[in-house]
Amino acid sequence: MFRAIFCAFLLISCTSSSQNDPLEKLKEYEGLYENQGETTLTLQASKMDTTLYAVIDYAKYPLYYDSVDSFRNNQGDVVTFQRNSQNEVISYSVDGNSFQLLSKDFDALDMEPRADLNNDGDRYVYETPKKINDGLKTGSITELENPDLILDMVRKTIEGDFPDVHSTLIYKNGALVLEEYFYGYDITAPHQLRSATKVLYGTLLGIVIDKGLIKNENELLLPFFNDEYESVENLDERKRKITIKDFLTYQHGMDCENNNPRSKGNEIAMMQSDDWVKYTLDLPMVSEPGKTSSYCTGIALTIGKLIEMVSGEDLESFAKENLFDKLGIKNYQWRFAPDYSSRTTFSQKSLTPREMLKWALLYKNKGIWNGEQIISSDWVDKSFATYGIGEFGYLWEHKYITVDGKRFDSYMASGNGGQKINIWPELDMVTVFTGGNYNSYMLYGVSTPPNRMIPNYILKATL
Repeated sequence: MFRAIFCAFLLISCTSSSQNDPLEKLKEYEGLYENQGETTLTLQASKMDTTLYAVIDYAKYPLYYDSVDSFRNNQGDVVTFQRNSQNEVISYSVDGNSFQLLSKDFDALDMEPRADLNNDGDRYVYETPKKINDGLKTGSITELENPDLILDMVRKTIEGDFPDVHSTLIYKNGALVLEEYFYGYDITAPHQLRSATKVLYGTLLGIVIDKGLIKNENELLLPFFNDEYESVENLDERKRKITIKDFLTYQHGMDCENNNPRSKGNEIAMMQSDDWVKYTLDLPMVSEPGKTSSYCTGIALTIGKLIEMVSGEDLESFAKENLFDKLGIKNYQWRFAPDYSSRTTFSQKSLTPREMLKWALLYKNKGIWNGEQIISSDWVDKSFATYGIGEFGYLWEHKYITVDGKRFDSYMASGNGGQKINIWPELDMVTVFTGGNYNSYMLYGVSTPPNRMIPNYILKATL
């Protein structure tokens, strides 16, 4: 069945080999359809790459042609379309389940990088980002040593060389110097953060500790959950020793690794459970805590639940009062519910790229925004420190890139699809990308476009 049901990983590959016009043939499948879990999805064809896409919650997933009225998803499952006596598509079936076409009318997703420019990069003219009342200063791309590289990057994005990059922002030397949007996104549109949301829990936990609601991150973790859960499974001496810090640094020691399908704590398995926090806490141990890092979605969600318990507030309200209002973040979407009801939204947060930038600048500026200390500088320093093998700080990822023999260090919040928030301290720079290349690595073994754009254009532009 569609992976989207559990973790929005619906990636179905499809190129039509129809006789005359492949695009028109693909349009026969377009429409609003039923989906599992009382949800819906739309199917829409793109003329940019002559591909049929499934669209769920503004995220699109490609489908690949297999045979007449038949497609395959990334797991190899066959998706078959049915027609009526008039040869019209009326439903699709997958994994023994059938889903009806509800309407041929649907809200179409913008499938072109910049339709206003006819996707012609030569027509692009750079403009300084707009000044709005959001606390961000704006400046010129000339703040970079080689701005022509950046402009070339934007032109290539417009022409489709970097597909499904939705926004690119560069903040350099105290000013926003580049702000470009694609595929119908603009300055007002919140964008899914996906796993970049995890870092937010670390931010909020720092505020909790600053307030004295938890003594410090070295406190044992499990006692905080005694009132919430009657018992924890697979309890041994190793699990009893887990601290909050072990979760913050992904050094939990549990059988939980997102990139390992055999791991019991893999997020796909977790998302099928009723209570994701309980599922995580019940996992068996495979090593001593505090020794090695293992990236795990349930770990970050458990920290979110911990914040709710010690603050006595739902996480959204706590975040609004203690973080978002202070940063002037207003245009966002979020529902924190780490359970089966969030199987298609993952409790992720959506922010506008400018608001992502402000969140990163809070860390870059040692926890200060507009003269107010929102999180302690000590927490920022701990968040960016090196733990274990050095891959993670406090939920932030350490990202190192070498370009022309020079090493560039950054702290990164990253999410599936090409969500990248990077703080580059030595360059006095922050970069923000949003995108829709969901599961590109899982499908094709290739990284998302920002992983090529950052070293080959942005970092080179600073040399």
